[in-house]
Amino acid sequence: MDASSRKEPFRYVMNQPIACLLELPAGSTGPGAGKQTEGVLIDLSRSGCKVRSSLNLRFTSKDTRLIIHFKLNENMLRFTGSVRWGWMYGLGQYQYGVRLDLTAEEEEILASELDLWTVSSAEKDS
Repeated sequence: MDASSRKEPFRYVMNQPIACLLELPAGSTGPGAGKQTEGVLIDLSRSGCKVRSSLNLRFTSKDTRLIIHFKLNENMLRFTGSVRWGWMYGLGQYQYGVRLDLTAEEEEILASELDLWTVSSAEKDS
């Protein structure tokens, strides 16, 4: 594919999933609002991510909000997004695609952290 025709950012697949916490914002309806649930970050891009957890969102619409907390390098990151899709992944596990809703500052932080993570991952592999 020609690089200039690419519309989506590159997706960084984690060789080892990264532990994360998933939180439904306090104003959300349904069980678990305002509480954190453990999960894993499967992949990440500058616009979204894929996560897996025991959290059952009973996904029915594209307006389900989710806050994701994770440590990519040395810094704890916290981003809010909208769940775009979800399905059951094995017994008691659910997988979700999340579109991140980032401010310009958050976009810059995430880009910097991904660049640093890419360099450190390449060093570990060599």
